[in-house]
Amino acid sequence: MSEQQGTSPPSGPRCSAGGPVRALLRRLRYLRVHGVPGLRGHRSVVGNAVRVTAASCLAFYLCRYVLDLTAMSVYATFTVVSLGALARIPGSGRQRAATTVMAIPAGLVLVTLGTLLAVQTWGAVLGMLVIGFLVAYAGTTGPRIAGAAPGMQLLYILPCFPPYAPEELIQRLTGFLLGALLLALAQRFLMPEPETPPFGRLLADAADAAADLADHHGGPPPVQALARAHQAGEALRPTAVPPADMPASPTLTHKAMAHAAEAVRTLLARLDTLHTFATGPHHTYHPETVALLQGISAAARDTADALRRGKRLRPGEGPSAAPLQEELTPVRAHRAVATLDRLGADDRLVYLRRRSQVVQAADCAVVLVLATRLLLGDRTVDRNPVGHSFAYAQVHAPRLWWQRLTIHLTPRSVIFQNACRFALGLAAARAIAGVLDLQHGFWVLLATLTLTRTTTLETWSAVRQALLGTLVGAVLAAGLLVVVHDRDTVYAVILPVVMLTAFIAGPLRGLAWAQGGFTLVVATLFAQVSPSTWQLAPVRLVDVLVGSVIGLACGLVAWPRGAGSEVRRSMAALCSAIADAIGQTTAQVVERAGSTDIFALNRALILARESLAQYQCEARENAARQPDWPTVLVAGADARRGGRLLPGRPGRIAPHEVGAWLRQAADGTAADYRALADRLCADRGVPHERPQPLDIRALLALAPPVPHHGPDRERRAVSAALLLDSVIWLDALTDDLSRIHQEM
Repeated sequence: MSEQQGTSPPSGPRCSAGGPVRALLRRLRYLRVHGVPGLRGHRSVVGNAVRVTAASCLAFYLCRYVLDLTAMSVYATFTVVSLGALARIPGSGRQRAATTVMAIPAGLVLVTLGTLLAVQTWGAVLGMLVIGFLVAYAGTTGPRIAGAAPGMQLLYILPCFPPYAPEELIQRLTGFLLGALLLALAQRFLMPEPETPPFGRLLADAADAAADLADHHGGPPPVQALARAHQAGEALRPTAVPPADMPASPTLTHKAMAHAAEAVRTLLARLDTLHTFATGPHHTYHPETVALLQGISAAARDTADALRRGKRLRPGEGPSAAPLQEELTPVRAHRAVATLDRLGADDRLVYLRRRSQVVQAADCAVVLVLATRLLLGDRTVDRNPVGHSFAYAQVHAPRLWWQRLTIHLTPRSVIFQNACRFALGLAAARAIAGVLDLQHGFWVLLATLTLTRTTTLETWSAVRQALLGTLVGAVLAAGLLVVVHDRDTVYAVILPVVMLTAFIAGPLRGLAWAQGGFTLVVATLFAQVSPSTWQLAPVRLVDVLVGSVIGLACGLVAWPRGAGSEVRRSMAALCSAIADAIGQTTAQVVERAGSTDIFALNRALILARESLAQYQCEARENAARQPDWPTVLVAGADARRGGRLLPGRPGRIAPHEVGAWLRQAADGTAADYRALADRLCADRGVPHERPQPLDIRALLALAPPVPHHGPDRERRAVSAALLLDSVIWLDALTDDLSRIHQEM
């Protein structure tokens, strides 16, 4: 069934006596199961608008009319608006509330710094430059912090303007604290966003699906199990997981979760290939394959049970990789010998891939078990024979955080570029507002913050909409101020209506509606804080215009094409890192010397993913044909997988001629990736000639047959297993490269 068929409501009946009734019943049943198309997003917008309106109005009325503290009322209200409306904190109601509460210490610091640095324009500008960069760059540590960053910027912007009033600092901090707590309570209890399945449950479901597939030992393909496995694997895709549930932070728990997710998705893919290759009602597997599948099933089920319990493991508890590894070691060697005997008379690469599927699946199951144990508190997994894949298990938390914070500290990172762009724009806006002594300089920075985009094209589009919306909103606000004048009671009554309308219309109708609505909110709010006339509306329009011009100027100066050129450079850097990893891993396998720089490959992979994600979100006038970037990312993951697993395999490549062939094959594959990197850097098309597959015939001419008996049979069988594992790895990387060339 196609995606459209699976998600669209059923159509009416073609002809029948009770057609309309049946059609209505089917429609109601569909809506009950799937919901109205688009209604979930609308409900989320309305819920957020209700929460922000309720919390901000309650904070404002309490501080302004009950306590009669003007400064406190402004900071309480803008705290709710900044963290509730301007910020985009992801997650359920509980998760959003937790993020808001965790942001309180940083918010207190930002409000304090803004107040103290407001005494001089140059101090406020330097503070804006540093804080603007740090807050934007902090998004590298996870989606929740990245979502809260725009609102956190506002917490420094608001107090960093004259008058310099350190005596109001306590009021400002108290107002911020009150607003944050009221917003957290509203997020948790007032129309909260629904809970989503935790990532551990998704891992458990995927492990169960893998166990169901492994329980199939022959016969026709298990259609239901394959469908469930596909669904479970898709649920773990980064684009399918809610941002708040993604294991994206540099904590040990999240790194283990990400490692387990990669292992279980690869396990599902290998089992899927195994069962779809072997078809037929009477097809049966070899006994050693059945034994491995049974071991995979047991390991996967134990892993799923442990993930669902979620309890910290005690010594001797939880899933164990030892039984599967004991079963896998002789099978790997025996299968390697049998495969070498058959390669000369069969379709060599196809047969080699097919014979390796169950062994690769078992490898993934072992990694899944170890990653789960690490996730549940067992930091001794690095002592396992394949534990070098978990070298980070013994790394202390500060170092993990430092590695994450420095991984994007390069001009080639789109996150670094965005942080610089926003910091420069905000600092320039603060300098201009201070030098020109603008009456409401805060609005200039707010416009710069909300209208700056990653490309000049997008920024210009946003500015046009914002100016149109602000103009309409300014006209309406001027009329409101003239009609109502200084009757605070009227403003107090209409404030919730104006806020609710603005915060609903903005997300649903676009930027022009958002700017117009916010202009009305500002006029209604400030009219209750200090005497205001109709002149407040044109001042707001001028400030937005100044902020828009600054945003455009920064967009023209700082990386105006956004990720358009960076995605090509980052993919080229990833291809170079893949080539380096191929050479380093092969040297370890053949010579048992050196090491693979997994961190360098990881960094290149992360930078490439971030640049591609931003590129796919940017609007462009000309949608030029692009290479198959996702396949480049797959190649990076394949290179990393080999760098993690192959050096720890037992055995040694022998004789010397076989090792030389493997080095030559690896050098050829690495050279192809470097050539692709050079082409991408030069921004030219690549040749249409596809890379040559591995020359298995030459390998067979060099590899001596493994004797069926003899004192050194075991050693040579282990060596053959290491050789075939390496060949399969190189073959996968060559296949990735062929697909990239084919799509160009």
